[in-house]
Amino acid sequence: MKVILVKDVENVGEEGEIRQVADGYGRNFLLPRGFAIPFSKHGQTIIEQRKRQIEARKEEKRQAALGVKEKLQGMQVVLTMPAGDNGKLFGAVTSGIIAEQLAAQGVVVEKRHISIPGTAIKLVGTYEVRIKVLEREFAVVKVDVKAQEG
Repeated sequence: MKVILVKDVENVGEEGEIRQVADGYGRNFLLPRGFAIPFSKHGQTIIEQRKRQIEARKEEKRQAALGVKEKLQGMQVVLTMPAGDNGKLFGAVTSGIIAEQLAAQGVVVEKRHISIPGTAIKLVGTYEVRIKVLEREFAVVKVDVKAQEG
C-alpha cells in the first residue's frame, strides 16, 4: 500500500514522504491514527501545497536536535549503584535510569533513543552510550557507574 505521511513516523519516514508499507500496517495503524493518507493525486496536491511549511518544520527539528547533540556531546553521567565486592551491580543500569539522570542535568531525552552496549550495564565501570538525536545523528555520553559505599 502506498501512503503519504502526514506526520513523522519512526522507522517509516518523515512528514511529506511517500512510502510503500504493508497493507495491514497502513490500513490498521497509519490511516486510523492520522499519520498518513492514501496515495492519490489529490493527496499529492495537498502535500505539494504544504511543502514549504513541512520543510520549515523539518529544518527547525534538525536545528533543535543539533542543539541537543551539542549539549550531550562530552557530557558525563555519574551513577552510584549498590554493588558486590567483585564490582557486579545488584540490578542494572538501564536506558530509563540514564534518561532520568540526563533530565536532572537539564537535557530531556527519550529512553528509547538511548543505546547501551549490550542491553543493560551490570558492572561497575565507565561506558560510552549512544543517544539518537536525529535519524542518522548520534551523540556519545560517558556513563560512569560507581559502587555505593557502605
